[in-house]
Amino acid sequence: MSFFWPWLLALLILLPIAVLFYRRRIEAPAKSAVLHPNLALLFRAKQSVRHSPMYVPAILYTLALAAGIFALARPALSIPQADPRAGVVLTLDVSRSMMATDIRPNRFNAAREALIAFVKDLPEGTRVGLVTFARYATTVVPLTDDHDSVIRAVNYLQMDFGTAIGSGIEESLRVLPTLEEREDAGGEDPQRLATMILLSDGRSVIGADPLEAASEAAKQKVTIHTIGVGSITDGPVPGLPPRYQYAARFDEETLRAIADRTGGEYHFVDSAAELKRTYEQISRSLVFSTRFDEVSAGAALVSAIFLISSLALSQWRRQVI
Repeated sequence: MSFFWPWLLALLILLPIAVLFYRRRIEAPAKSAVLHPNLALLFRAKQSVRHSPMYVPAILYTLALAAGIFALARPALSIPQADPRAGVVLTLDVSRSMMATDIRPNRFNAAREALIAFVKDLPEGTRVGLVTFARYATTVVPLTDDHDSVIRAVNYLQMDFGTAIGSGIEESLRVLPTLEEREDAGGEDPQRLATMILLSDGRSVIGADPLEAASEAAKQKVTIHTIGVGSITDGPVPGLPPRYQYAARFDEETLRAIADRTGGEYHFVDSAAELKRTYEQISRSLVFSTRFDEVSAGAALVSAIFLISSLALSQWRRQVI
């Protein structure tokens, strides 16, 4: 939360003085009652204090003043908005090794759920595309702000043989806005307007060389964040037949190098929960414009509710006592 007039928050230092003044005001009737003792009156006062703590009106009054000061300072909520010039491509490994069960329920389903959660959390209007790769790369959904269509496509993905990481990068570059388009847009570093999030569980065994493709992405000023999912082990990978074992042991060195060459980050994940957190972390690094919505009216309403409650309770106490 931010404030258009934050200097008015200095008025909060007056609250202790207001509390002291209010406390003296509500204690005044009790002192006058002692000067004119009356058994019935004292009994009613005792019952009133038992059911209504003395300082509740003061607390409500203080909260009303605090909320009123917040309203005067014009609080505003920052709302992330999509940058229409930017594009994000989700580049996903759909090779058969994604059937491995070292991540529950398996790598493929964990990745699919994380992708869906990522897309749902994107600000409305964010352009996102989907590219998959196995033995070859395919553009499943070109850049679009229709997030529902991306989610539907993720739900219907099918696995295939092979792992062509380099081809996946090349195909994703064709989906993203070109460097010239981003430079012509102006106002923002063109590299911050093109992001690729590449997830793979294996090593590239076919297609274009991944590091050469990453170098081309760097020339095009495209940031690639890489996610290695699965187990770093030389032993058997659970849930896979022997013929998939080699491809399922991902090449961490290559994935890290891809991210380093393009100014991105490499993430290793070995659980479904960690995979979702990784996508959330990457989401916070994407470029969004910010809109500030003033919420002074809401703060003023809260202040009025507290003030009315305080006055009503004080009046009720006086009538009872």
